[in-house]
Amino acid sequence: MFDINQHRHDYFYNLATVIGGLIPDELCDTLAKRVNSIIAVQGVDWVKHQGLGTDAVSDLGGLYNHHIFKGDDIRRYVPELTAIYHSLVPLISLITHTDTVVSPYPLCDINIKVYPPGGGSLGLHYDTNGITVLLFLTTNQEAPLCMQIERHHPSQEKPWIQYRRIYATKGSLLIMQGRKTLHHSEPTVTEQKLSVVYNYYERHDTYRHEDFDTLMYCGKQPKTLA
Repeated sequence: MFDINQHRHDYFYNLATVIGGLIPDELCDTLAKRVNSIIAVQGVDWVKHQGLGTDAVSDLGGLYNHHIFKGDDIRRYVPELTAIYHSLVPLISLITHTDTVVSPYPLCDINIKVYPPGGGSLGLHYDTNGITVLLFLTTNQEAPLCMQIERHHPSQEKPWIQYRRIYATKGSLLIMQGRKTLHHSEPTVTEQKLSVVYNYYERHDTYRHEDFDTLMYCGKQPKTLA
């Protein structure tokens, strides 16, 4: 049973919630097969850089190693994901208690990150968009999404960090407050991991740092260093 209150609690207190079984396994497999056929003919870019992040774009300069389907690639090769993106707006709004809108930035409204076996990864960073949503196309026993959640309580002398690992399950949807939690994807070892990235915003707040995408996609260090 879908428990909206539990998902709201997890989103606000744990900074992320996961909805299982959003799309069927068969559709995930079909999309993954098509994605891999495009990669096989070098139809999309391969992101590979390290140590370029700065405070300006809330990135700690970790290793980025994955194939990337940018917005135009999505619309060309996997348009089904665009339909899902728009149809999710009411659900995202209900869970996040926001006036949710799709991204005004066509380059990065929808992406697919394809982490290859043997070191596919995403460096430690905060997101620049307000609401981050991941749709997993694979089930993985490795390369979890790792979150650092800042905690504090009057019974404790000092604040502390809670570390949370979320493993991908095919067809599930993760909704995360990516601006508020440092996070990264641990390196793959033997598996391939496929994550669809849906970037959403609140209607009154569509801020995105101008250098964020050139860092993520092109490996160019931001012009502003702090």
